[in-house]
Amino acid sequence: MERTTPVAVSMFGATGPVSVALVLTAVSLMAHAQDKSRVLTGWGGGKPEVICPKAAAVGFGEIIVWNRDPEYLRRLVDVAAQYDIDVYASVHLNDVKTWKKRFPDVPPPLQVMSAEEDAALKQLRDDNTPGKGHYQYGGEPVRDTEVLLGDMLCFHAPEVSSFFKKEIEAALAVDGLKGIAFDFFGYRNYRCCRCPVSMRRFDAFCKQHPDLPRAEALDRFSLETLVAFNNELAAHARSVKPGVKVATHVYPVFLPEPLYGNRLDVDRCGQTAAWYFEPFWSLEKIKHYAHVISAEARKHYPHAEGAALIGIHRKPDKYGGMKTPDRIAAELRAILEGGCTKVQVCSMNAVLDDEEVAAVFKSFFGKQQATDSVPKGTVDADP
Repeated sequence: MERTTPVAVSMFGATGPVSVALVLTAVSLMAHAQDKSRVLTGWGGGKPEVICPKAAAVGFGEIIVWNRDPEYLRRLVDVAAQYDIDVYASVHLNDVKTWKKRFPDVPPPLQVMSAEEDAALKQLRDDNTPGKGHYQYGGEPVRDTEVLLGDMLCFHAPEVSSFFKKEIEAALAVDGLKGIAFDFFGYRNYRCCRCPVSMRRFDAFCKQHPDLPRAEALDRFSLETLVAFNNELAAHARSVKPGVKVATHVYPVFLPEPLYGNRLDVDRCGQTAAWYFEPFWSLEKIKHYAHVISAEARKHYPHAEGAALIGIHRKPDKYGGMKTPDRIAAELRAILEGGCTKVQVCSMNAVLDDEEVAAVFKSFFGKQQATDSVPKGTVDADP
């Protein structure tokens, strides 16, 4: 059992038992808390008046939200500015709901998988056990034939690109928004799409590259078109609002090349360094990935910065085992030792709702002058 000692912790106005290891981590790392090269970005959301002061107290400098409602974004931008927090609005390929809202009479162009992959999807959906037998939800799989549970739009269809360009334009109409972020930009089966549009484009690619074996050609076609889609939307965002920042998290994993993010023409490319679920990645792997993410970030674009994403959940009934605060501290140390000072965390709300986890992040990223007078209460999801 973890040894604890009563320690007064001024975190969200609470006092309670904190692990000895956590206290030692906080003391040893507080000297580095003012390191200006460190940037903490949170994927999450909620009521601006609640999440912004809590996020500032922990050390978040950026918030990325999936909610693109203009009224919500304006309120969030205004409140976040009071705490020196920048706000990004995210677009994502699993946003079938917004497609249906915009085009109720037009079926969404969805990605298509093989029969074997569809069978794996059914098996996953029928499995209601916590963690689904180490299912990784789009991260690097540890079991055979994993796929995403939710539908994904196929970006090989031209109308999908047009749809997201309009969504980006609408978001950037909100004054003060720092930038646009991309999420779920990938393949439902982590390799390719087999819809008729994709296969026609792939056949044309094969004719242009007759010397490539078909399997190798499919991997190359899938990666090149995925990169081109990212870069097309990034260029569009910059054309709409010069100077706007573009961020992303490379997800779901692209199995032929998991760390392809430096190919993307974005300002801040988040790639996974420490995934959410058991079996947790080794600290050696986390450190290695962080090094690659940081050291190779500008291989193709000199303005690009690499960010290491750490996944955190607090829902054991759904996802299985959770990381302890000490484990999270070890993963953050490994990321920083790997040379990556830009960190993304999803979910930010999982951090803000757990005082011990919040204290860990504050020890790495917090500002000494951060206020402790923060509204109490659970952080809400996007309204």
